Amino acid sequence: MKKVISIHLDGKLFQIEEDAYTLINNVLSGQWKKQEMEAQLAQALTQKLNSGKSYISYPDAVDALYQLGISAAECQSSTTADWRSKRLYRQPEGKLIAGICTGMGEYFGIDPVIVRILFVISLFMFTMGFWLYIILWIIIPKASIKW
Repeated sequence: MKKVISIHLDGKLFQIEEDAYTLINNVLSGQWKKQEMEAQLAQALTQKLNSGKSYISYPDAVDALYQLGISAAECQSSTTADWRSKRLYRQPEGKLIAGICTGMGEYFGIDPVIVRILFVISLFMFTMGFWLYIILWIIIPKASIKW
């Protein structure tokens, strides 16, 4: 017998198993754009319930997260708040050129405008800002998750 919890995601009520709730809570707590992620997750979970289920199980939660581009390994790594478990990605949403500053801002938990200002300062003071940005554009992978 498993414990079932009632939760609200994006204004919708869900009955969810305790282990699935723990997984989803850990994933959402580490997200920068939590509201958009919550809305997409609520839509994916609603599709699971429309198939005739009365509650969300752990495999349903993993499948819904996978539909959003979060693998099971990333789900497990997001349960720890350790900075070493994070990955740096270029964020296509909110980008000005390549999404480097937005991705770095999300990774370090700061506003991307601050990162952009630092790049502009390094461009004018050290002239390395341009080359650093180009190198990061090549090295850092583009995020596959659309928030």
